[in-house]
Amino acid sequence: MKKYFYLFCLCGLFAGLFGSCGDDVYETYIISPTPSSGLTITTFNGGNYTMELTDSIMFKAELSNRNEAATFSWVLDTTEVSTDSIYVFKTNRSGLYTLQLTATDTSGSFTQTANITVNPGKYKHGTFILNEGLIATHGSLIYISPSGEITPNVYHAVNGKYLWGLTQDMFIRHNKIYIIAQKGDDISRNDGGLTILNAETLKEEFSYSFLTGELNQPTHIAVLGEDEIYIREAGASVPQGQIKVFHPSDSTIQKIEGSEEARHNTLAVANNKIFTAHHSEPVIMVIEQGATSVSHRIQWNDLVSGIIRSSDGKLWVSDNSGTISKLDPDTYEIIDSHTLTGNAATLLARNPESSKTASPQITAKGDTLYINRTGSTIYCHAFGLNATIEMVDATYYIPEPDDYFQATNFQAYNTCAVDPVTGEVYLNTLEGWGGSRHRNHISVFDFSWQASRRPGSYNITVRLARDYANYLDYPANVYFTHNFLELEKAEEAFINQ
Repeated sequence: MKKYFYLFCLCGLFAGLFGSCGDDVYETYIISPTPSSGLTITTFNGGNYTMELTDSIMFKAELSNRNEAATFSWVLDTTEVSTDSIYVFKTNRSGLYTLQLTATDTSGSFTQTANITVNPGKYKHGTFILNEGLIATHGSLIYISPSGEITPNVYHAVNGKYLWGLTQDMFIRHNKIYIIAQKGDDISRNDGGLTILNAETLKEEFSYSFLTGELNQPTHIAVLGEDEIYIREAGASVPQGQIKVFHPSDSTIQKIEGSEEARHNTLAVANNKIFTAHHSEPVIMVIEQGATSVSHRIQWNDLVSGIIRSSDGKLWVSDNSGTISKLDPDTYEIIDSHTLTGNAATLLARNPESSKTASPQITAKGDTLYINRTGSTIYCHAFGLNATIEMVDATYYIPEPDDYFQATNFQAYNTCAVDPVTGEVYLNTLEGWGGSRHRNHISVFDFSWQASRRPGSYNITVRLARDYANYLDYPANVYFTHNFLELEKAEEAFINQ
């Protein structure tokens, strides 16, 4: 419905609000006392407004005595946004905004303030799963709301078109989602395509198909600034990978010197730096914001299988020796490390190249880490207790008959992922390749455990909280918006320290 709010000041300022949400018209009149002299401003509707992200508010200031000499200044937070008598407020980001209107004439200046609360967009909080799709088709994006409602192919639903083919990875920063794909305009080549979306509405804001020679077979993405988009490629000239930085402002791209053999895995970000493992050496490479070459190389004790940011701003690192370490991203010193044994240690080692994972072998909520690779078994390592527990063999819980799990190419596609808020653990499984991939499950497990009377033993409770059948199409990874929002807060704190 349409709502028109008219605020009249008999010898002062007229301020109004126009918000559009339908056809009915409601009118509210607020009459202020006639001032004895001079200019006054009627309060903005009590000073507080609330709106949806997709709406807009029109404020109109007008002097009832039609004093043509009066001037107006609209200031949003600290920036003057208009000197007209009308200002339309709209934004692509939720939050609290302060709007000040100052009216000036020969009698003086008067200011009123309004607070505008913009409710979060539909997609600001929740879980995304990025589907690669097939070479000749297109990628797709799945959204799962905090209440568990699933929306398949949500990018297409919002934008009316499909993502590039073979979407590989995504990153969220400062209210933008960055999605990298291996296909661009020419689907016969692997030059790559980049799509940037509003993170709250999923409306496309930028799309770029890389030119021949700029990228070759991009696999992962991380963002340190609006004009600093880091992309790992695995091209013919550097088959084991390297990293380039793309600048959307002028569509230029440059190689990060020394980044050859960057591993085919998620790029970790902490303290405005990118951390990536070396493919064939026990080394973690560090790229600082603004750098055009690798800034530091951290020698490790074995080949690294996973790097993820911890909830306290450090890094968790797993390696082939079965060790999980906590690393300081500033000093590059190991804070603590635990070497696991048995099957859990085996799951920390890299898969063979033929079945390599694109995501880390570890995922964490606080200091509780879950361990998995392309299989159905999930282990937990409680770092604070130095306790390792087998949590579940998912084949006993996924609602499928035995032929699903006994299929030749049945697998967990990439690795499990834990929701940093709820602690629920996601596992994506496929019956197989080709047409068999259409039989699949997104399984969400709720684990709880407590120590038993026997030392070193724990009682485990497993619940299949939710299961979504047949939404996957080669899932690249699972992405929780909370992780990126926390990274953004940490980035701002790091800059302001």
